[in-house]
Amino acid sequence: MKAPLYDEILDICQQIANASSTDNDEARENACKDLQKLCATHQSSPKDHPLQWEALADFTEDGDLAMEIYDIALASAEKLKLPTFTASAYLSMAQRQKEFEAVDKAIEYGNKAKIASENIESDELKQEIIDFLASF
Repeated sequence: MKAPLYDEILDICQQIANASSTDNDEARENACKDLQKLCATHQSSPKDHPLQWEALADFTEDGDLAMEIYDIALASAEKLKLPTFTASAYLSMAQRQKEFEAVDKAIEYGNKAKIASENIESDELKQEIIDFLASF
């Protein structure tokens, strides 16, 4: 991923986090819209990247819609052959399912994250997946 895109995603996410921490709903909503625009602009282009989609899903309050967005992140990660992002997206999906109290689905996505993480370098992500699965 090119640094300018990463920096732009990070900046928008920071805006969302800052707005959330100060209960500034208008600023949070505007930053979320900026992230949605960024994703829409880059979708199916050379700048399309799973990080932007996962970030958007993470900040999407509607759980069902978030799951659809995570699916886009997965498709992008698989298309670009980025197993770290595949594992991360599956873990995020598992965490959402746990929030829904859909234990079977949470474990299913957790196991997919574990399989996807077998060939990644991030020991931190691998451990996060192991800890998640151990929580059941």
